[in-house]
Amino acid sequence: MLFNDFESQSYNLRHKIVFMMLKITHKDKIILKDVALAIADAIVSKLGLDIPWKLSKALYGAGIKLRQKRALEWVEMVRDNPSIFTKAILSDESFQDGFVVALEKYLVERNEEKRKIFKNIFLGFAKAENKTKFPLEKFAHTLTQLSEVDIEVLKDVKVDEKGQNYQIYGGNYNRIENIYNLIGLGLLLDVTGNRMGNNPENSPFVKSTFFCKEFVEYLKQ
Repeated sequence: MLFNDFESQSYNLRHKIVFMMLKITHKDKIILKDVALAIADAIVSKLGLDIPWKLSKALYGAGIKLRQKRALEWVEMVRDNPSIFTKAILSDESFQDGFVVALEKYLVERNEEKRKIFKNIFLGFAKAENKTKFPLEKFAHTLTQLSEVDIEVLKDVKVDEKGQNYQIYGGNYNRIENIYNLIGLGLLLDVTGNRMGNNPENSPFVKSTFFCKEFVEYLKQ
C-alpha cells in the first residue's frame, strides 16, 4: 500500500515536471518569435523607415506577426543596401507606398527562390527614377503566377533573339505547357502563324516581349 502511494506521488511529480517543461518551451517559442519582430522594429527605427513600417503594421499586422522572420528579412534587405536606400529614398512617398505593397507580397510568397527574385525586383524599384511608373505590381503578379519550371524555362529564353524562327528547345515537346504559360503571361509572343507543314502540337515559335526583357534581368541577380 505504501509502495503504491509512493509510485502514485512519483507519477504525479513527473507529470507536473513534464507539464512545466512543455509550458516553458511554449513560452520560449513565443519569446523567440517576438524577438524577430523586436529586431525588425529596432532596425526600422535606426533607418528612419518608420512611416512605411507603421503603415504596413496597420494594414498587415496579423500577417507580420505570423511571419516575423520574413518581415525581418525584408527590413534587413533595406539595412544591407545603404547605397540604394538613402534617406532621400526612404522619405519619398512613392517609395513608401511601394514598400507597403511589396512587403505584403513578400510575406505571403511560399517559395524561397521566388522571394529572392522579388527582393531583386524591389531593389530595381528603389533605384528607379520614376517609381510611380515602375511596374512593381505587374512584376509581383507575374512572379506569383510562375512555377519553378516556368522560371527555369524563362532563364533559357534567348531574349535578344530577333528572328521569327526561334524555338526555345527546338521543335520537340520539351516543357511546351510552360512555354504557353509564359505566352499567356505576356512574357513571350507566339509568332508561329500559319507555317507550312507546322505541327500545332510542336513547340511554338516565340519572341520575347519588352516586358520579358525587363523581367529576366531580375532572375539573373
